[in-house]
Amino acid sequence: MRVNGEFLRLIDLRESTPCPLSVSGRFIHRVREMIALDENAFPEIFGLGHVKRRLVEVLATGSGVLIKGDFGVGKTHLCSAVFAVLQGYYLRHPVYTNEGCPVRENSIHLFNYIVNNDQSSLDNICPVCRHRYASGAAGLIPIERVYITEGGGFARIQGNEDIEPEKILGMYHLTRFAEIGDPFDPRVLEGGKIAQASGGVLFVDELGLMNNEAQYALIQSLQERRFTPSNSRMTFPIDLLFVSTTNNTNDFRIHKAVANRLVGIPIDRVELADEVLIVKKEIAQNGLDVRFPELFLEFIVSTLRTLNNVVVYLGPRSSIRAAQIACASAFVECRGTVSFCDVKEGLHTEITGQGSEETFDEINEMLSKDFPSVVEFIKERVPVIENAFSIIDTFKDAETAFLFMDMQLIDDMMAYLKEDDRRPETIKAYLDAYAVTCVL
Repeated sequence: MRVNGEFLRLIDLRESTPCPLSVSGRFIHRVREMIALDENAFPEIFGLGHVKRRLVEVLATGSGVLIKGDFGVGKTHLCSAVFAVLQGYYLRHPVYTNEGCPVRENSIHLFNYIVNNDQSSLDNICPVCRHRYASGAAGLIPIERVYITEGGGFARIQGNEDIEPEKILGMYHLTRFAEIGDPFDPRVLEGGKIAQASGGVLFVDELGLMNNEAQYALIQSLQERRFTPSNSRMTFPIDLLFVSTTNNTNDFRIHKAVANRLVGIPIDRVELADEVLIVKKEIAQNGLDVRFPELFLEFIVSTLRTLNNVVVYLGPRSSIRAAQIACASAFVECRGTVSFCDVKEGLHTEITGQGSEETFDEINEMLSKDFPSVVEFIKERVPVIENAFSIIDTFKDAETAFLFMDMQLIDDMMAYLKEDDRRPETIKAYLDAYAVTCVL
């Protein structure tokens, strides 16, 4: 590696400040930095304050984490955010590894062994580096700075029954060894997910869906911070953060020996206000030039939370999809603002779409009997809208009624809305929802 035009060698660590921290230490160090700078360590995740704190605390100890919860509550986003925090550390603090090390071990171990004659450091040097460098001169051993990326400091395993241990542990190819003759040749050793994640984060999504053999493959790394590739006699030291998820329905499928080596963190559905923020973030990225009135957005989230598990499961992903469908409905009809008809279209499409042939009649009955009243929802949040009822009833059309409405009444209604929602088209949309529902 070149630094200011010069190749960096192991001996150069004497003149620098090599990172002595483990991966868990780097993670908590970066979290503390962000707190000191008033930065949010999890900027894309709304709510879940206690969950985020426990996640940080557990990972800081070096223990692995198992996040448990229903579908769509943010388990995967939390795990991905851990990598983003750790990645920030590497961007701001130099960490070096021995050139060509298959597990990106910290060069400080080799430095301490060769330069400081610290024999205990030998256990932290991988077999490949031990073979290539341990008997060499520090002034000749090349090192390189670590920047973690997907496949090189981050690896994800999507849990399913077909995952084989070799995918996790990697493979020592006996045939290639016979052909090449060098057990340390890179072509002989094929790193698995653990090697890919070393120095960063190993993320197992839906751990409970993995077969027992694949789960067993994780035990050595969780317990000993080492792994042994299939067909290999060599054991590699690793340093990483282990984060995993499971849906509540699959929790029982996690082998006890694996679960015992993890700290479980239950996660519930976020509060309504935070779920609205999540949905707003998602629809802001849909590329459709359509305004979404705040109360309609709240109505979608509130309705799905009310109807959740009456017949079918309607989690946060349902809120996102229903809102996206409502936006698409308005866009197709060339409307610049989402109407209540669009909202209803989004809700009905999403709810019926989560059902099956067996639940079709039950869902339709639920929608006709238990579907919340948008009139009551708006009245509760904008009570003065009732003063517009006589005008709406006269014209049967919100657009026309708005033209004959007293400006003071319009101002009074806007006063109840958030600042970004205080627009004539938004008031018209709420009046239209009120009028259409009352007429019906």
